[in-house]
Amino acid sequence: MRLVTWNCCRGPVRRKRALLDTLHSDLSVVQECPKPTATDGSILWFGNNPRNGIAVLASGDYSIAPVPQRDVPPFTVPIQVTGPVSFLLLAVWSQRNPDCRYVRAVIRAVESYQDLIVSQPTMVAGDFNSNTIWDYKRPAGQNHSGLVRQLASLGLVSAYHHFFREAHGAESQPTLYLQRNPLKPYHIDYCFIPEAWRRHLSRVEIVSGDTWAAQSDHRPLVIDVDLPGESRVSSLKTP
Repeated sequence: MRLVTWNCCRGPVRRKRALLDTLHSDLSVVQECPKPTATDGSILWFGNNPRNGIAVLASGDYSIAPVPQRDVPPFTVPIQVTGPVSFLLLAVWSQRNPDCRYVRAVIRAVESYQDLIVSQPTMVAGDFNSNTIWDYKRPAGQNHSGLVRQLASLGLVSAYHHFFREAHGAESQPTLYLQRNPLKPYHIDYCFIPEAWRRHLSRVEIVSGDTWAAQSDHRPLVIDVDLPGESRVSSLKTP
């Protein structure tokens, strides 16, 4: 199974989708995505502005269905994934919010959906807009390290950090170049997977290149997990 999370930085949905399709993902979480013309079991979209929301796309043997949302800050959206391996996906696009800014919004959502998270395998993926380097700005339980501990208590680990054996806050590969400035690299996009899936993690990559840089200030994070019961094994092909 391949999961991709990418903040596509708005723009024409056809052009963004065409580029995303080159990654051959089974599931994609796409932030700052315009609303598609139609939604079904292969694409869901959530947002307050038709030009700027969060989309979840499925392909191949996987289908997706919305789970009733609870009263949490936008956007951490529960999605039921059904396929060779079925699980809950929390699709994340954490935003500036007057009550719960960025990481606090994700923490509150995880607290609210905790009963669903522990009831089945769960992935939490998307643009968190947070990193341990900014921990000092928030109380200990309401910063990025607090979120990592919260997810660990629920049996979830960051695929990137496990795969590359890097600590949070010490990432060697950024997922964002703020304002497209190569001198402002940050790692703020994540995919947390069940601990039981770690031994099946076969590939983690942050896709780079001029083609992607021209479309967004974020870079796609690609996760390959070869789980028992899956027959599809894909290779990463990028332009």
